[in-house]
Amino acid sequence: MKKFLAVVMCVGVLFLTGCGAEEEKTLKCTRTLNQSGIKMDLSYNVSYKGDYVTKVKSVEKIISNDSATLEAYKEQLKKTTESVSKIEYYDHDVKIDGDTLTSTITIDYTKIDTDKLIETDSSLKQLIKKGKVSVKDIKTLYNGLGVTCED
Repeated sequence: MKKFLAVVMCVGVLFLTGCGAEEEKTLKCTRTLNQSGIKMDLSYNVSYKGDYVTKVKSVEKIISNDSATLEAYKEQLKKTTESVSKIEYYDHDVKIDGDTLTSTITIDYTKIDTDKLIETDSSLKQLIKKGKVSVKDIKTLYNGLGVTCED
């Protein structure tokens, strides 16, 4: 479960792009998981123009009655995003309120330095093409992780 969450968090980093002259649209992607007393509600709002992402806001909620489990996930999330959270225009907030851990990441891909993202995680090189990631590639990646996307 922790490994899956780390993969999902990294996916947020993969939404890299520029902008076009077309109207901005939103792609909404979601997945809900229930496993071993832990519920996860994953939500990704992907703004895009043309074929490329401009901004992503992810809200990932982990719900558990076990506070130690929530603290462990919080520490894992902080470690997973530590290097990228130092990059300007990558904003990450993680908090626990009662039985719910909420991780919110907002990334402005019209301004973020994609070269710095690649420096922090070389695997991003596979998805970043000329400083951008296409909406098509993100949909394919999300579908592979069981995340459903709708325009």
